[in-house]
Amino acid sequence: MSGITSLEPPKRQSLDRAAADSLRRAILSGLIAPGARLTEAKLAEQFMLSRGTVRAALHRLVAEGLVIQRPYSGWDVLTLTVQDAWELSTLRSSLEALAGRLVAQSIDDAGRAIVMSAYDHLAQAAEEGGEVDLVEADMALHQAIVGLSGHRRLREQYGLIANQLRLYIASSNMLAKTTEAVRDRHHSLIAPLLAGDADAAEAAFRAHAVRSGEEIIAHLERAAIPG
Repeated sequence: MSGITSLEPPKRQSLDRAAADSLRRAILSGLIAPGARLTEAKLAEQFMLSRGTVRAALHRLVAEGLVIQRPYSGWDVLTLTVQDAWELSTLRSSLEALAGRLVAQSIDDAGRAIVMSAYDHLAQAAEEGGEVDLVEADMALHQAIVGLSGHRRLREQYGLIANQLRLYIASSNMLAKTTEAVRDRHHSLIAPLLAGDADAAEAAFRAHAVRSGEEIIAHLERAAIPG
């Protein structure tokens, strides 16, 4: 729970949703570390909310896959394991490769404008924003492309893992070393899609997901080695 004292009380809206939003940003920024123990009493004091409201917020994050509820012992922030990284990277590669192919096959000027607007937002976040802003802009670009696919069930399945992917993307961006590298990787990713090259777009999205997965897995394996 170290560092939680810098969290701001949630602003006006559904109080449990606002508390969940604040906690989510803290988790994705690294302010609350993976594996950290969360206690209802301390969070309630920090947010100046009832424990019941905090509990509802934590249940929201459990449903998103960012927090794990331990029976009789409390709540823990998700720690990505090698298995988690492998599952997310392989699932992501399949979903996004399909989205890339579908969008490239049918993209028009309006679709290109949506993709470029999302990319420009990512490039601006890479230059000016903090870690959370970059993660959100990164995720928004991928969601925009999935949204353009015209495939309702693909969008639904992607939505189920969206917040776990935010944590995954935060780890991937950290390992990219520089924000410029994140920007450049995505420029190369969308180029074949904008050109309407379905085969190249599918391959680019699959390779993007596989590379980030391999980087995260290698990092987790190194961290697990004593000394």
